[in-house]
Amino acid sequence: MAANKQQKVYLIPEGETRDSHTYHYTVVKTKKFIQENEKLRIKKFNPAKRKHEWFVEAKLPPHSKN
Repeated sequence: MAANKQQKVYLIPEGETRDSHTYHYTVVKTKKFIQENEKLRIKKFNPAKRKHEWFVEAKLPPHSKN
């Protein structure tokens, strides 16, 4: 069976916590970043603050069990 080549990650503004952040993005992490074990750090627009900021990778929030 082939290894997973992509995985979803949660991006939040740098310097904010996962519990209290103003905005987030969900992106797909490619095989290159998974193999090199690098954390994503991307400059994107934060509509809450109306400016571009660095967004860093964080753990996905836990799933709710209904």
